[in-house]
Amino acid sequence: MKKLKLMSWKLTMIAVIVALTAACGNNGGNGGNEQAASPSPTAEATAEATEQPAATEAPAENLVDEAQVEELLAQFKNQEPTKLIAMSVALTELFDALGVAPAGVPVTSSKLPAAFDALPRVGSSHQPDLEVIAGLQPDAVIGPASIKENLEKQFSAAKLPTAYLPADSLDELKLSTVVLGRLLKKEAEADALIKKFNEDEKAAMAAVEGKTAPSVLVLFGSAESLMFMNENTYVGSLVKNLGGKNVVSDVLKLTETYTPLDMESVVTANPDIILLVAHGDPEAVAKKLEEDVKNGGAWDKLNAFKNDKLIALDYGLFGIASLPKAVSAYNELAGILYE
Repeated sequence: MKKLKLMSWKLTMIAVIVALTAACGNNGGNGGNEQAASPSPTAEATAEATEQPAATEAPAENLVDEAQVEELLAQFKNQEPTKLIAMSVALTELFDALGVAPAGVPVTSSKLPAAFDALPRVGSSHQPDLEVIAGLQPDAVIGPASIKENLEKQFSAAKLPTAYLPADSLDELKLSTVVLGRLLKKEAEADALIKKFNEDEKAAMAAVEGKTAPSVLVLFGSAESLMFMNENTYVGSLVKNLGGKNVVSDVLKLTETYTPLDMESVVTANPDIILLVAHGDPEAVAKKLEEDVKNGGAWDKLNAFKNDKLIALDYGLFGIASLPKAVSAYNELAGILYE
């Protein structure tokens, strides 16, 4: 009897081992892929997954560097300012585009938004009127980041609260639009503004797609002093986005936004077109540049002068970085580069 029980037990164990071996063999046939042995999802689970709303993502064209946004907002110490002063034309235009009136705007020869005609003038961006600004008791005076060092010396001495936003290139203007949108509780307006601009920008770029891009030198200044402008400037970014080759960045490899002009570098770069952004009398500036080129013996060496491609740009359209005016600037510049 005991022998029969022992034999029965052994046979049972053998059957179990065979079954386990077969199971392992089947798993090995699937390459060890656990998902192959997993049951298919039920219809209920599939329906539930289908009904889940898709994650909402911001349009790619509206995205800016979030770390930069947070860094710029940190200047306001998590406060919600209600009285802000704009110290540049570019920033004043952004306030207008978002539908918010600042407490004061700069003195300038450029045209400011008509809605701000009655607002207090607080001096120029380079020479602020500290007495007027202090009298307005602002939560913050917002200046352009490019001249922070100059402004901060004056504002800190007067113990005025300050913040600085970048406003030199198109990308910087978009970044500052997002920052102001969050600060002023106008995020929807900021998003719509950038989205509409990006659509118009893409259309301007598409219009010149496939055309042969010229090499371009951009100069800024007056008859007394001219400077190279690289691709990180307003006009530089317009040229770059339209496919033009900015020789200041691409050939001369100058990383400073503005660099003093020297004729040897102009000859080295030998651009197809020279664009002149001149404050004051553009004709006088162009004439002075032509004289310098001739006196330096470089006239016959430069394609831009041989082909009569020294062009003075409209200062009202190109002289100051402007998101609202950029589409018009794109269209005019495309005609100059690809005529």
